[in-house]
Amino acid sequence: MSSRLHRLLLLLTLAVYLILAVGYGLVTPLFETPDEQLHYFTADFIAREGRLPKIGDPGLMGQEAAQPPLYYALGALLVRVAQARAGDQLLWANPRTDTSAVAGQLWHNPQADPVDPRGESRATPPINVNMFIHGPAEAWPWQGYALAAHLIRLLSALFGLGTLLCIYGAGRVVWPAAPNRALLAMALVAFLPQFAFLHGAVSNDAAITFLSAAAIWQLLRITNYELRITNEEGAASGHAPRGIRHSWLVALGFTIGLAMLSKAAGLLLLVYCAGVVGVHIWRLIPLPSGGVRGGSFARAARATGSAALVAAPALLLGGWLLWRNWTLYGDPTAANQFVLMAGGERPYSLYQVWLDMDRILASLFALFGWMNLQPPAWVWAVWGVIAGVATVGAVGGVAAAVRRKRPRFDLFALLLHPAVILFGWFVLVAAAWLQFMLRTPADQGRLFFPALIPMALGAAYGLSRWPRPWTQLAAVGAALVTSVYCLAVVIPTAYAPSPVVAALPADAIPLNVTFPEGLELLGARVDTPAVSVGDWVWLTLYWRRPAELPPGAPLAHLELFGRAFERIGLLTGYHGRGNSPATLWPPGEIIADRMAVRVLEESVAPVEALLTMKLDEEAPRNDVATVKIVPPAWPEPVAPLATLGEGIELTAAELTPTAAAPGDSVAVRLGWQVTAPPGPNLLHVFVHLGDPTQLPLAQYDGPVMGGAYPSRLWAAGERFDETVTLTLPADLPPGEYPVSVGLYDYAGGARLPLTVDGQRQPNDAYALDQLLIVR
Repeated sequence: MSSRLHRLLLLLTLAVYLILAVGYGLVTPLFETPDEQLHYFTADFIAREGRLPKIGDPGLMGQEAAQPPLYYALGALLVRVAQARAGDQLLWANPRTDTSAVAGQLWHNPQADPVDPRGESRATPPINVNMFIHGPAEAWPWQGYALAAHLIRLLSALFGLGTLLCIYGAGRVVWPAAPNRALLAMALVAFLPQFAFLHGAVSNDAAITFLSAAAIWQLLRITNYELRITNEEGAASGHAPRGIRHSWLVALGFTIGLAMLSKAAGLLLLVYCAGVVGVHIWRLIPLPSGGVRGGSFARAARATGSAALVAAPALLLGGWLLWRNWTLYGDPTAANQFVLMAGGERPYSLYQVWLDMDRILASLFALFGWMNLQPPAWVWAVWGVIAGVATVGAVGGVAAAVRRKRPRFDLFALLLHPAVILFGWFVLVAAAWLQFMLRTPADQGRLFFPALIPMALGAAYGLSRWPRPWTQLAAVGAALVTSVYCLAVVIPTAYAPSPVVAALPADAIPLNVTFPEGLELLGARVDTPAVSVGDWVWLTLYWRRPAELPPGAPLAHLELFGRAFERIGLLTGYHGRGNSPATLWPPGEIIADRMAVRVLEESVAPVEALLTMKLDEEAPRNDVATVKIVPPAWPEPVAPLATLGEGIELTAAELTPTAAAPGDSVAVRLGWQVTAPPGPNLLHVFVHLGDPTQLPLAQYDGPVMGGAYPSRLWAAGERFDETVTLTLPADLPPGEYPVSVGLYDYAGGARLPLTVDGQRQPNDAYALDQLLIVR
């Protein structure tokens, strides 16, 4: 690839990333990313109060009040810019622009469904994923807190741009002769949906991710620089070895100091980078001719001094924060405050962490909202394939390198190999995350973003080891597709308000119900007329809002009832899947309110379930529609006992018991198998006791399945059982009586032709065993 094309692709990748990050910031409503409102109001507090917050200060800051202040201080500047007017006056009086009043005015979604106790989202598909209701104050043109929050989101996007440049720079340091690998590593991160999503939000993770990447890039640059030491005298002189510049070490220290002011992971950078620099200097200084003892002391002194050049500026910038945290909270990292506000120390085991790894990996690639908005499974599958192919290539490449070279073992050379430095940083980040995870919930993949350089360079190396160049192109293209799809479809769909329509669609069921609140339910359309147990039933309700509504937005209660009117599904929330309370609807317009309710796993099927709606927990239900619920899988077909009509087979006919006394009840189990739909007519089943040519002595007569699963819903391949009850007369004489069963068309009364082995049976009835009547 020519250098001109390389530069063009570099700029194009950065530009596409910036479009993605800004795009995610535009389509994701404010405060619909984890703790975003806490991050924002921490910056807002600094802007208003002119000081750093602490735990216990009034305001919507939560645990973020104990976070390092760099990101929030920069955000505070943007808050003041957003609030500034002519003469730099701040407007704290206008409710649309007064950020100090917003915290108390946030409209929480009372049915928000972020995670369950195991940390797994229940909000799939996206219903009640929104933590807040978003009104006109957030609409364009932005003002006040909306403008300030979007400006801070743009700051996060710029931090992400810096992270990508550091990844590219690190790749150029590690592979100076293979710039395309550096470009590949950068592109994979640029098109990672979770990376763009995070950098379209108000979050201090953007700052620590950038500063961690910057520090690791600087560290690689220092340790990979070729020193060209020519003799022992030059190396043993009082100056730094040629090639190592003190300014580089000091600059690394300042980067680490800024990282310490961004998040606690900056402390890891301090320990790791200072240690690596010390080992690097120790290795580069050979023992002088004056003796081993003095030479070792000189090496140790020089190594310690170089590490101090890194640590001193870092502690100069960030050391005061460690002291402040110790003074305020008794913990230099303030981690105890995060644990305390999350409910205290938890007894978590490594096995429990392992059970959470699927969620952590999912949120490393693509998991939106409050960790409850999932993309389609194919998005995760794409990234799983990319990661798998890269891992196989990387393992093969390392194995081939070891077989090819097999150099003399040198511990320091091994420790300072770029791959080991990168892997060591990843392991340190993972270990710090693990100890925190054992103490408090931290099951989010973004906590690994400080180690993006090792992950990105490792993936690029693995992909580049495959002989076909299209492998890398396919990986980048597939990555971009996932990010664009999530930006264009997944997030906008989840938070879209209920649309206005011109009229009730022709395929909707007219209802014309007026609720006490004044809302009119004009009609309904079932979008999924047949679903399996465990699936979601989708429907669209068509409402009209009056000019005036009582105070408070009503909650919709969508219920699903199965056999014996047992409730098998419930959805409670604001309209529009939780996004569109009726108070925000334009009066007089027809609103298409798409909703869904999930069929409980323990539901009995098949059944024709009833959907009902009410707007108050204590109010009467209003029938809306019916839906067909079937088992996840039908039983395998069996040889029939008899065939009825064109497509129905009798597979079982059993009496329990086979002997009974007068006045007793006998259970008759019947099995049905469908080979062709029976049509729209309603079929009834009859069970007769006595001579089939005479009037029955006892009988059962009623719709098949008791009406819970009418025959008009039956489809080919279905097989199900029912049990009916035959009540015996109290004056029935003892003896043996035949029992027969059959089906008839309720509308016309005609029995369905019944055949056994191709022979039509008398009276179109199937003869069961004899029932013995005893005294």
